[in-house]
Amino acid sequence: MPEPHPYILLIDDDGDDLEMFSSELEKKGIRVKTFDSSTNALFYLKLMFDIQQLPSLIIMDYNMPKRNGYQVLQLIKDNKDTKNIPVVMYSTSMSAILKTQLGDAGALHCFNKPWTTKELNSQVQIFHELVSSP
Repeated sequence: MPEPHPYILLIDDDGDDLEMFSSELEKKGIRVKTFDSSTNALFYLKLMFDIQQLPSLIIMDYNMPKRNGYQVLQLIKDNKDTKNIPVVMYSTSMSAILKTQLGDAGALHCFNKPWTTKELNSQVQIFHELVSSP
């Protein structure tokens, strides 16, 4: 069985957000694999399961074309091979109702996208702790 290498899978159709989060996570020493398409990310998860190298955490935007984050979350949680991967959701606007729906569907945490450097650093610290905890 291959040695596990903890990393985060980051899915967001916004290239600026992908760059912002991945850059800050990498500064903390966390490996990040990014996708701007849920279709490509789901295909990647299938490949990684086959070689037993699934991510330690998935961070995903809610508002994406073709499939929104809720739909992708359901696909991940309904799949026996990926259902145990913790998933964190974020969105520009994360209402209490949406947080409840996503939590009920299996999201570990739900965040608003950060507007300040302080908010970004706070979220990145939470992601770091999630990946670092046994």
